[in-house]
Amino acid sequence: MTTVAEVLADLMPTARTVAVGEGALDRPVAWVRVLRARVPALDALEPGDLVIVPSGVLDVVVPTVDEADQLVDALVRGAASAIIVVGAGGPSAGRLAERAAEGGVAVVALPDGEAAALERSVIELLVNRRSALEGRAEELERRLEAIALRTTDLGALVASISGFLGRAVVLEGRRGDPLAAHAPEQPPSAAAAARRYLSDREGVALRVPLPVPPADGDRARQLSRTGEPPIRGSLLLLGDAPATEGERLACERVAALLALELGRDVAVQRAREAARRSESLPSDGPPWVVIVARQAGREDVEDAEQREALRAELRLLAPNRRLVLRGDSESLEYRLVAVAGRDDPLGLVIADRVAAFLRRIVVVSRPFNDAGARSPAEAEARDALEAAEAYGAGPGVVRADRLPAYRILGDLHNLPDAERLARSLLEPMLRGRPAAVAERMRTLRAVLDAPGPAEAAHALGVHRNTIAYRVRGIEELGGWDLRDPELRVALSVALRIVQHAQV
Repeated sequence: MTTVAEVLADLMPTARTVAVGEGALDRPVAWVRVLRARVPALDALEPGDLVIVPSGVLDVVVPTVDEADQLVDALVRGAASAIIVVGAGGPSAGRLAERAAEGGVAVVALPDGEAAALERSVIELLVNRRSALEGRAEELERRLEAIALRTTDLGALVASISGFLGRAVVLEGRRGDPLAAHAPEQPPSAAAAARRYLSDREGVALRVPLPVPPADGDRARQLSRTGEPPIRGSLLLLGDAPATEGERLACERVAALLALELGRDVAVQRAREAARRSESLPSDGPPWVVIVARQAGREDVEDAEQREALRAELRLLAPNRRLVLRGDSESLEYRLVAVAGRDDPLGLVIADRVAAFLRRIVVVSRPFNDAGARSPAEAEARDALEAAEAYGAGPGVVRADRLPAYRILGDLHNLPDAERLARSLLEPMLRGRPAAVAERMRTLRAVLDAPGPAEAAHALGVHRNTIAYRVRGIEELGGWDLRDPELRVALSVALRIVQHAQV
């Protein structure tokens, strides 16, 4: 028989459990009853009945504490399986929850919903579970179709899926890069699951591939020539709890629609770029910023088709009104123009997303408000990119307004006796097998460059505990305390000098 926990997971994933006694969620649900604003408030009550309580009706039926106690006593004596309070509950709902927990009956709050529709859904679930789950999947598909008619924003689609399922959800591209992610307010564990995935790529409960539609034969043939599977990306559900049957059905149902939206978004953005030509700027600006990074050249392992596929996914990191990709697959650089809005006044957030996607150095220009300032901003960004490459900056965001600092760092190797002094300071790090030395150098550089251990771990693609373990080993090896600011500066300079000499 269906339990209270299964009803909540299948029909009300965003409901909040207000009060629950031991084993209350494991109670079987026999049928469903709705509390009415009359006397008697319930037509009947059989053991195992799930009771739906509209909050407005509750205030009418039990306006006093004594009457709330009497209602709960009746529900406990009648062996109700659970109480679902629909709508914003007032004082009566709070008292109801307190007393029900004492009686071992779970009370669940569903802020948004309609009692009659919920009653029908529960009945259908009890009578024909598969049909009910398919109906829920169809409802989600209709919601996504309505959103797709209004916008090409992938984030809006992912947010709708996340809110509907009560799960943190990620839409990945062809290479496994997150294109959009969302965590609902309920349950609270969803936000933690999203953070865990974004930092460590862990905690995936379900991965559903988004296949290239049969109608897109050109794209399927392109992928087959490169030896890649014919998928456009994947839809991920996050969290420690395994995916339910309903979640699997819903994700499989919307996979084709999401695949079409990925393809449509690329086609729409390409068409808009062609129409506006290379001088297009995102419509949500000003202000704007220019973002520049190296694009793989002809000598790289990537061929033209792979570079074009990468550019197609790069366009999906933000809507066209906020991010425009210039040039083509034959360009020497990736050149993007992004909106620097109130939520990202320097363009660092979107630049960080681009850097994480490309896994290389990315330069963001100063914000500008005049369309004519795009070319100078792009030129300054190129200069900063060259300077950052000269001093051996690792993958990440470089700011064009710090160009003098990068040039100073890039010229450190020209200081008299610089390499000998740098190697003398780093001598404890340079002993041992080449692989061990390289790991220590990468770890130390990440720790010194990052604002904290979590960011250093993310930069290296390892767990935070691994960073802590490695740092202890480095400090013991060198007799150092990496909290010492003077030592950090000296080590950072020495690392750059030694790494520049090795290039």
